[in-house]
Amino acid sequence: MNAKFLFLGVILFGASASVAQDARAILKRSYKKCQSIKNGHYEMTKFMKYMSEADTVKSTFSCDFKKLKKDTLFSSAFHYTYVKYHSGSTTKGERLYTGDALLNASLKDSTCNVISVQKSANFISRIKHNLTFYDPFLDEKSFPFPKKEDYNDDRTHFELIGETTVGKTPCYHVQTTTFPEIDSADMMQTLKIECHYWINKTDHLPMQYSAAYDMYMDQDTMYQYEKIVLDKYELGHLKDPASLTLGSIPDFYKIKDYVPHKRPELLAKDSLAPLWELPSLTDDAISMSDMKGKLVLLDFFYKACYPCMLALPSLQALHEKYEDQGLRIIGVDPYDKIEDSIAPFLAKRGVTYLVLLDGKKVAKEYHVSAYPTMYLIGRNGKILFSQIGYSEEAEKKLEKIILEHL
Repeated sequence: MNAKFLFLGVILFGASASVAQDARAILKRSYKKCQSIKNGHYEMTKFMKYMSEADTVKSTFSCDFKKLKKDTLFSSAFHYTYVKYHSGSTTKGERLYTGDALLNASLKDSTCNVISVQKSANFISRIKHNLTFYDPFLDEKSFPFPKKEDYNDDRTHFELIGETTVGKTPCYHVQTTTFPEIDSADMMQTLKIECHYWINKTDHLPMQYSAAYDMYMDQDTMYQYEKIVLDKYELGHLKDPASLTLGSIPDFYKIKDYVPHKRPELLAKDSLAPLWELPSLTDDAISMSDMKGKLVLLDFFYKACYPCMLALPSLQALHEKYEDQGLRIIGVDPYDKIEDSIAPFLAKRGVTYLVLLDGKKVAKEYHVSAYPTMYLIGRNGKILFSQIGYSEEAEKKLEKIILEHL
């Protein structure tokens, strides 16, 4: 090889390695800075595009926080107010965590539920993923920063995109791209995770970040995206420590202790299935009376429900195997509308059985409190079998009962 080109290749390789190293160094420095934060105040805007939704949801947050030592539920005490804008409607409320209790206040009905850590720690643990923070500051591992092991993992690539500004703040723009190990047994597979970080050149804090997920399920690709912008921040001291106490909740809220929701029992076996009439995807009126003399499997589902999506291929397989023998599978969707692209969502997954909309009232009549919920209804209109959730074991049990009654 010509020595000139060999020398140039060494320079280019060295420059590429240096850029990757710079990207890693910038992220490590920013991560360390975020981990050192003890308390403060911030305001942020979040844009979220869920994998099953076409629209992007915008929310704004204003939060005071103080790190807690040895708390098993949250890394910080916090008090934030939020405004969520979605489909032309606005939702407002606030969340407060003192270390002893989690308070959930909603302006819609002016109520504030107090959930005691001592009494309901397990419940708080199950719902805490529904709360929203500026994660680089409050998450224990400063999500979405790479973990220590990611820096030496060939599946994660680092790139310094360049220098830019967020608002008027000069920032480094860094990108990480991760290709997770794929398990062919998983029905939903994450193909790629692309994260972007805009790091303040002066104080090394992330001024905004984004995370995009490319996923694959049932011959359909899906995409989920979030972007969080840090609008204001004042870190290192808490102006008003009282903001993290119960007394900071405004007086107009009706304070009450949280009472766990009691799930209604499913309709009893051998009871008559409630009658209904609902619109189909083509706006035809379909009624339970139309199914007289048929074996009917009702599946209460909605498209943003992951377990519901897992069940769709199995239900389609049952439809194809037993339709000619008198089985009618009917999906009842209480939440999605035609304008929510429910028809193409189902078409991409090969669903050809009947799906009905506007099913909230019917779901209530059938005591549906979790999704998916399924009812197998006999030719005489009486309930033969019911179940909540989906699993391969439950699928086999359901098919066995279907075969017994065809």
